[in-house]
Amino acid sequence: MSETKVVAVYGSGCKNCKAMHESALKAVADLGINARVDYITDIVEISAKGIMSAPALAIDGKVVSMGKVLDSNAISKLILQESEAMSDSGSSSCSCGGNCC
Repeated sequence: MSETKVVAVYGSGCKNCKAMHESALKAVADLGINARVDYITDIVEISAKGIMSAPALAIDGKVVSMGKVLDSNAISKLILQESEAMSDSGSSSCSCGGNCC
């Protein structure tokens, strides 16, 4: 995982959203990856992502969780899953991303 990842927590600034942001920071530190952790509270930006309940978590622009407070272990697992999915989809030379075979 050498590329810079973007982990974003979306929320209103409440206690639960802040807790999830702290968990995201811890997950990135525990994994030792090159990642930026954003905390987005702008309601327009939250709405544009289609997020209907906070807190929400996005990894590299993809919303992976809404409406639950995740601990650092759960966030770490999601980061690893998304990284694996990205590397799997990029491993094929055909346009289907490796889904045809």
